[in-house]
Formats: sequence, structure tokens, C-alpha cells
Amino acid sequence: MYAQKDTIKEAIFKTLKVIRMHDWLLDLYVLDFFVDGHWEKLPSSWQNCFENMTPQDLGNILSGIPTSHVLPLSFISLVKSVQVLSLPRKPKFERSRKVTINDEDSCGGHPKLKNLFLKHVKLKKRHEISLMAEVVRSVALESKCDAVMDFGSGLGHLVRVLAYKNNLHAAGIECQSQLTEEARKLDLQLEYTASKHLSENSTASLLRPIHLNMTLTSNNQLHQLKLPDSMKTYGLVGLHPCGDLGPLLIKHFINCKQVKYICVVGCCFMKLTCEGKECGYPLSEYAKGLDSKLSYVSREIACHAIEIYLERLRKDNYDDLKVHAYRAALERILVEHDPKLKHAPVRNIKHSNTMTFHQYSTLALERLNIPVVDVARGESDLLQWRRVVTLYTLRLALAPLVETVVLLDRVLYVLEHGLLCEIHPVFDPKLSPRNHIIVGRRT
Repeated sequence: MYAQKDTIKEAIFKTLKVIRMHDWLLDLYVLDFFVDGHWEKLPSSWQNCFENMTPQDLGNILSGIPTSHVLPLSFISLVKSVQVLSLPRKPKFERSRKVTINDEDSCGGHPKLKNLFLKHVKLKKRHEISLMAEVVRSVALESKCDAVMDFGSGLGHLVRVLAYKNNLHAAGIECQSQLTEEARKLDLQLEYTASKHLSENSTASLLRPIHLNMTLTSNNQLHQLKLPDSMKTYGLVGLHPCGDLGPLLIKHFINCKQVKYICVVGCCFMKLTCEGKECGYPLSEYAKGLDSKLSYVSREIACHAIEIYLERLRKDNYDDLKVHAYRAALERILVEHDPKLKHAPVRNIKHSNTMTFHQYSTLALERLNIPVVDVARGESDLLQWRRVVTLYTLRLALAPLVETVVLLDRVLYVLEHGLLCEIHPVFDPKLSPRNHIIVGRRT
């Protein structure tokens, strides 16, 4: 169902209202937990409630499992608000739109080429590419447009599916020339494999994608691309474009009549430009007229996977989550050692849950070139690791609201310009946390 402006406006207004009431929580950066005394900033009723609650209990509560704990009404209200106002994350794209390819003399239909597009692709990417290609194919048919450009195409996995399997004229736009060269090699490898199973006519008629290099900083650059005659009109695809790239693609869709549709999945909200005429957020005139600011810290937490995190808590598997406490404890030591070291870029340590704090801090401080500091204070702070995990969990519970505002602002921006727009949760959020696809179309 296509979104309606009034419905989107009401949703943005209500969601921002709840966010404004809880900015104090969203902006409690866990890194500063001990430096700024974050636990004491929680309401006293929350402190009393969560002090003796296990992370497992909190994970169950936020997953909707009944509890015997007496919860503060303000917390219950917040949880309910998040449930009601957040965009649904359970995948439910209309599977009936799927296009079945029955022609066995094709890349998409030959039984021995079933796994042709899975080589060199990790599980998460396979999941995303398969569903994204299905959505793009469906929208392309509705738009009567058989050409598409994929921005941030990397090794070209998506454009290969769109071209060779779905018979779309596809172009991949990538900023790194090395990836573009590798993409061309993978195209040739695919064609070689396909030629062993397809007729000469089918092999000769394969639509090879084109790969171009461009670092996109302005939507005006897209008008300068030299495209073949088969791509006089086209659709835009962005599978997790970082930061401002997603908004740039949406703006190009709005401003260029040659672009018949767009399918874009957001990512890296913390890298959005939030000030100036060409900002990436907010886009819509309506949101610009509200108190719609979102801090860097709140946009950063909105990029994390709440489903996977809560699942770990519920399974009593949160030892690896102590890394937040390790880093927060080290931060207090660094700041007390030298205030100029606040938020210093320490080395990222894997498997820290198997280390002592002394081992962790020794490795983390390697790149700062300072002597190993006294870790006794840190070891004392680590006794409060459950508090750190609890605070992070509470902030993460709010994250879907922030993502909802960013995505609905993009949908509304398209609607304000008189174009059709819808949004679907398509990917499995446990595999791909940013799982909503925004689809815009020209009629």
C-alpha cells in the first residue's frame, strides 16, 4: 500500500515527541558511562528496578515476554510507545510479486545454474541480493522500465543478478576502481560457466552489466554519466548506501524525469549531514518545520541490531557484551590520566570477553603509544558491568524510533513532490538489521 502524507506526518510528529522526551537517555554514550556517571542519570525508580534485574530478564521484557518484576510506569509507557510507533521490522513483502523463470535455456531457469550467483558471496549478502533483486524486478515491471543503476555496487553481485538472471540493462556505480575491475572479471567467469549449459543463442544474448567509477558528492553528477541508448530511462538502486549517499539518490530521483523508480535501503545514519541546504536529514519540508534534530549518538545507536542483541540477552549469553564495560572502564582511566585522551581511538579488540582487563587494556593502548596505566580502578569499575549492559540495552530499545523518523522523513520527502512511495520491511532483521526498502515510482 502506498503511503499517505497525512499518515506519515502524524507518525513523524508522534515519534519525535517521544524521542524529545527521552533525548537524555539516547544521548548517554556508553563510552562515558563511568566518566559522566550515567547510572545516576536514570530515574530513581528505574535504578531501583534494574539494579537487581539480570540482563536476561531485561531481554525477556523487551521481547514482550511477561515478567514478575514490578516495572516503573514510565518505563512501561516507553516500551509501549516504541512498539506502537516504530516501523514494523518483520519481513512481509508481497511474495506473490515474485517472478518465476521457467525457461531452462537461461541463467535464471537452468537447473545446473541454480547456484551460479552464489559464488564469492557471503550468507548475509546472498540474502539481501536475492530479495533486493526480486523487489527491483517487480518494480521495474510495474514501471515499464528495463534498466537500472546500482550505486555502491562493490564487486557487482547485485547487478549480475539483475542483468544475467532478470534480463535488465544494469550498470554498477562504484567509487573504488579495484572493485570495478574485479567485478568485470567475475562477469566473465559467470559467462564462461553459463556457456557450458546454455545454447549459443542464449549465451550470445546475455545482458552483461556495465561497471563505472564515480565518487558521488552531488546528484548533478549523475546527469554527466554517459549511458548506452538502452538506459535512456532507468531505475536507481541503493543497497545500504552509506550516510548522505541514500538521500542523494532520492534527490536525483525527485529531480530527474529519466529516473522511473528507486529502491533504496538506508545505512550508517550517524554519517548523515544534518545541517545546511543540502543536508541528508531532514529532507521533508514538514520535518524541517519541527524540532526534528537527532544527535550523532542517537543516530549511531539506531544502526545496531536490536533483535540479535535481545536474543543474546534472553539466552543468558551476554559475556561478550561486557566489551562495553571494558571500554567504558578504560575511558575513565585514560581521562583521569590525561583529559586530552577523552574518546581517544584505542585499538579495537576481538574476543575481549576471554581476557582479563589488564590484557585488554594493554592491547587497546598499543596504538596510543602510552605506558600501560594502573588498571586497579578499571577492575573495580568492571564489577558494575551489568549496569553498563542495562544502560546500553535501554538505549537500544529506543533505537527503532530514531530509524523510523529518518526513514519516514525520506518517504514523506518523495510524497511531497507528488510521486508514489512505499516502504517495506523485506530482509530478515537478524541477518540484515537495516531491513526496510523504500520504493518510489513515477506514474
